[in-house]
Amino acid sequence: MKLNVYRNAVRVGMLDIFTNEPFFGFTYDSEYLASPNARQLSLSLPLAEARYPSNAARPFFEGLLPEGGARDTIARRLGVPRTSAVKLLGALGRDCAGDISVIEEDDALTAKHDAALGARAHEYEFFKDGLLGIAENPHEEVARLQEEMRLSLAGGQEKIALYHKQNDTMHEGWYIPLHGSPSTHIIKPGILEQYYPGITLNEFLCVRAASACGIPAVDAELLYPGTPILVAPRYDRVFSDGKVNGLEPVSRIHQEDCCQACGVNPELKYEHDGGPGFKQIRDLLVKHVRQPIDDIATLVKLCIFNYLIGNCDAHAKNLSILQNVDGTVSLAPAYDLISTSIYDGRYGSRLSRNMGMRIGIHENIDKVNFDDFKIFSGDVRMRLQQVRIYGEELAQKLPGAFEAAGRIADREGFHYAGELISQIMAGCDKRAKVLLR
Repeated sequence: MKLNVYRNAVRVGMLDIFTNEPFFGFTYDSEYLASPNARQLSLSLPLAEARYPSNAARPFFEGLLPEGGARDTIARRLGVPRTSAVKLLGALGRDCAGDISVIEEDDALTAKHDAALGARAHEYEFFKDGLLGIAENPHEEVARLQEEMRLSLAGGQEKIALYHKQNDTMHEGWYIPLHGSPSTHIIKPGILEQYYPGITLNEFLCVRAASACGIPAVDAELLYPGTPILVAPRYDRVFSDGKVNGLEPVSRIHQEDCCQACGVNPELKYEHDGGPGFKQIRDLLVKHVRQPIDDIATLVKLCIFNYLIGNCDAHAKNLSILQNVDGTVSLAPAYDLISTSIYDGRYGSRLSRNMGMRIGIHENIDKVNFDDFKIFSGDVRMRLQQVRIYGEELAQKLPGAFEAAGRIADREGFHYAGELISQIMAGCDKRAKVLLR
């Protein structure tokens, strides 16, 4: 089995698999390597003529696939073993995160890809039921769209990606991407609400609060309070000028998460399993980003923000970097921000209190103390006083940030926003005392 790998319309290499290899190996295309515009697919896969064996290629390419329950569900729907990353990648690779497309060599689209990508990859079908159809029948609609679109969205939550016409409201102007055409928005229906009440509103509030606190984050919208949906524009997509078939064309931007960039397999995303921690990510940023001082400051603020709100699922796959045209990288906007700590058994199911990345020596958020922040400041090479200043600023801004997000949610009919904010802020106040003692 062979798969061609594209960045937008350009073929960059090939995935193939040898006997007894558990996963594909990857080889850059010689013509691509000779191009002055050649850029590495991943910080863990520098440009090279030699074939990367499966153990080197797997972190980036398997990192494109869904995880956990989302992977189980889509594998079952497609009739593909959930353990077969090889078959899943072949089935789902037409529209991945960033600017990557992975297409089977004998797929009819492959023969047309190079010459016709500009036109073929801008075909959309009007989605007449729109987001309301997804809200009313989330399991059925997500299943149908996943089977039809064959796109790969990493992460453990079930979600779908659609194209939204610029300047239309969120209630209209939705299209289904065809033939691997790029989407513009990620749609998260409230499928997990039955287990974690209010989790969709929770994510909206936390993402909006992060932005209000000066942390770049996705610009999420919240719809349909009875059957909630979170809608977020993709930061790895950008509209271009002009019109194709009456719609604005979309370009992909290359991105990868920090597990991919560090060459760590996705099942090891939590630090206690071997995933990257703050020191490793800080070192990655210093080595590669265009503005390391600014991005490291953002990383530190995001760590403190996640600690204060009680987001224990902030692991390395929930941190990503964008690749700029000149080959440099920058930290991507924050996403998947949720106060997981409020799900302690009192408000639905219980979620782990162990954080995705340690602060100091402790994983459990309830055990973090001031000495842990001393160690953390050393890990990120920042003065402890500066870390405390960021903590104090965030602690002061958070009440107003959540209040503003709550007003937006209330206007959309989510009248229980105030109650959820009170639960989140109770934890914030408690943890702020640890850092600001």
